[in-house]
Amino acid sequence: MSTSVSEREAVATTTDPFPLPNGSFQLADLPQLTSDYLHSIQVRVTRVTDNLVSPQEGSFSVRVTNGAVRVTGWTLHLTSTNPDVAKIKASGTPLIIFREGGSSSDPVVPSGTTAETMYAFFGGDSTGDEPDSVLEAGEVRDFRFTYKAIAAGAGTFEAHIHGTVDVESLFPRGRGTDGEADVEVKEDSPN
Repeated sequence: MSTSVSEREAVATTTDPFPLPNGSFQLADLPQLTSDYLHSIQVRVTRVTDNLVSPQEGSFSVRVTNGAVRVTGWTLHLTSTNPDVAKIKASGTPLIIFREGGSSSDPVVPSGTTAETMYAFFGGDSTGDEPDSVLEAGEVRDFRFTYKAIAAGAGTFEAHIHGTVDVESLFPRGRGTDGEADVEVKEDSPN
């Protein structure tokens, strides 16, 4: 039985870098621009443990690199393209909660359970720790996930994010420019 760590990697981005619209855009374009932005966030899957024998366990790394816009309520969707070969394993950690679906109301995947797909939610909001549900502009997050070998064969691990572009970071409330006008008072009134 030999194991090794493969350095091949897959990068999940549809656009790199994020394309800005030329000239003006309509408010109706915002949903598509938001979707385009979420697809532009770079997600790399690397360092996959290879050459396992069932039922050995291995691991893989995921690096998420955000661009210039804050993302809230984000989750990481993990998938094994060939669950007959390998399944992702929910590992027990208080800061990463695995769920069956992309909603925070979806059932929790119990620690130790293996599945073809699962969503990683980040629980640092309640404790003030990282990772949390906010992906700041320019933030880079690294994770290591576990998988279980099921049978001989080849497969791929895929990852992408789900989240909401923070409206406040797109349209921040701030101070505008000052308007000014000069005034001169000539003399005091005796009253």
